[in-house]
Amino acid sequence: MVTQAIHLLSLHVMWKARALTADADPSPEEIKFRESLQEQRDFLLEKVVEYAVGTQSNTVDGVKRAVNI
Repeated sequence: MVTQAIHLLSLHVMWKARALTADADPSPEEIKFRESLQEQRDFLLEKVVEYAVGTQSNTVDGVKRAVNI
């Protein structure tokens, strides 16, 4: 279940990242959107690291099995 939640959050961040533009002078809305997306990305990264090497559960075994596939 955790794997599926992380996957869904990854897809959400990627979907939202499609709206980013490469403007040299972004609007205030664009800046706010980028900051929001960066917060979501940082949260996702934190959860992925916690899942992969966390000490609270047996996630390391699941990661090892997924890597060996």
